[in-house]
Amino acid sequence: MNRRTQLGTALVALAILLFILPALVPVQTVLTHDTTPRTFDNRAELESEGIEIIAYENMSERGQELYVNALESDGTYRVPSGQGAPEFEYLTGKERRAAFEENPNQRHGMVAIERPEENTLPRADEPFDREPRDTSRTEDQQRRQQVQRYDLMETSAGPPPLGAVSQLLRLAAALLAVIALGVGGYLLASN
Repeated sequence: MNRRTQLGTALVALAILLFILPALVPVQTVLTHDTTPRTFDNRAELESEGIEIIAYENMSERGQELYVNALESDGTYRVPSGQGAPEFEYLTGKERRAAFEENPNQRHGMVAIERPEENTLPRADEPFDREPRDTSRTEDQQRRQQVQRYDLMETSAGPPPLGAVSQLLRLAAALLAVIALGVGGYLLASN
């Protein structure tokens, strides 16, 4: 066997290993905390929508930390599975659909966090961009404060987004496997 054949065989073997490796090491589930802006007027409206309300002060330290991190990172914060907070419900898409079919009056995987009146928390993600109705400025400001008091957070479990490091490593392994297979195949075929 000449050197070219040995190198071609090694590259094909490497390609096969790189194709198999991602299947042996699956992507780990991540828990997502999403405070994307959604607006409700008050507590009664949230309760009528079936959204659980949790006062910020009553949350665990871990729950408070996750909420603040989500606010500070443009509304979305992800942690590895097992590092969530006990007060949040982490459902996959399939589990969320099953829970909705069982109880359609409740919004599973979504909580409203009641912010303290005087706080140093980052700004809530809840927008107040509706046109003011025919009310005085004082009433408009009171309504704005009410909307900003409740911040919705949706929690879920699932694979990381395609831009995550774990997903990019899998893509890089597949790309490297294709290149190794092509070069190795060329070297073997050219003998």
